[in-house]
Amino acid sequence: MDQQALPTQMKALRLQGYNQNYELRGDVPVPVPKAGEVLVRTAAAGFCHTDFQVIQGVYGSKLPITGSHEPAGTIAAVGEGIKAGWKVGDRIGVLNFRNPCGSCSGCKWAKEDIGPFDPRFCKKPTMAGILGADGGFAQYLVAPEETLVAIPDAVPFEQAAPLMCAGATVWNAIHQTGLKKGNSIAIIGIGGLGVLAIQFAKALGYMVVAVDNRDIGLKLASEVPSHLRPDLIVKFSDDNAAKQISDLTGDIGLHGTIVCNDDVEASDWGLHQLRPRGVCVVLGLPEQGYKFDAFNLVFREIVVKGSIFTSVDEARHMLELVEREGVRSHLTLLKLKEGKNIYDKVAAHDFTGRLVVTFE
Repeated sequence: MDQQALPTQMKALRLQGYNQNYELRGDVPVPVPKAGEVLVRTAAAGFCHTDFQVIQGVYGSKLPITGSHEPAGTIAAVGEGIKAGWKVGDRIGVLNFRNPCGSCSGCKWAKEDIGPFDPRFCKKPTMAGILGADGGFAQYLVAPEETLVAIPDAVPFEQAAPLMCAGATVWNAIHQTGLKKGNSIAIIGIGGLGVLAIQFAKALGYMVVAVDNRDIGLKLASEVPSHLRPDLIVKFSDDNAAKQISDLTGDIGLHGTIVCNDDVEASDWGLHQLRPRGVCVVLGLPEQGYKFDAFNLVFREIVVKGSIFTSVDEARHMLELVEREGVRSHLTLLKLKEGKNIYDKVAAHDFTGRLVVTFE
């Protein structure tokens, strides 16, 4: 399909003002891909905690803006100068970090330490649906070819969408632990991120403990595909939870933990389950900040790390594993017209797993 055959206007969920629901507009211009960009026909797009923070004004996003940084769909048109051979009809997902400035200290470090294109550490970030670019809650969006990853035919679009952020986030966190196959790892907080982290860790050969303090979290941990279920599921508030982990690890403690929520108490509890020099990777962004037991941290040389996202190359490896192992998210699906009320739905916790908007 060439650009002339496309509609000139489209439907999109637009954020017009902070702390309010999206507005479903039918008169949004269909964007035209520039050189090095493609036009994506959206099939599904996810909503995550960052999108909720955008609505709250945390990022100071310039409004109006189209929400969602987890889009998946097919290429509808390509701009000039595409280098990677992308073509109309290709099934693709779009990662949200794009267009690094190339001159800030973060970009200079990335060029030296990672490679020529890695926008994750740019101090002037452009992120689809968050800062400087419209997102995936629209029938069409444009994306630089460097942000694209191919979606295998066996992976449905609604399953691919959460992988573009939730999946990419926990995939990188697992690698940031530096653990080896056979090591033990606890996933703390079993929601949209935690469900994927459990499955990734099992598929990569780790001994996995799922930790949550909510019945729904424990239920989600037990419902992942049978070959990817955790070795142990515990409620951290239970008196015997620490002993169960100790027994599993031969009374030494865990090699690593990944914290997938904002629970400060659970995060510190997780550090106490680590062996000396164990590694904790935190993904939550609690407003009051983290607080860890200094004596535990110092006297046992515990390592605490942050993790932001994964690279495009690693995202491709992630999707290969998803296809091979049958990794699946627990989803709450909404049609585009139902997406108008996402803010209220999230504020009321009226969903489970990952929220995904589908396009007919």
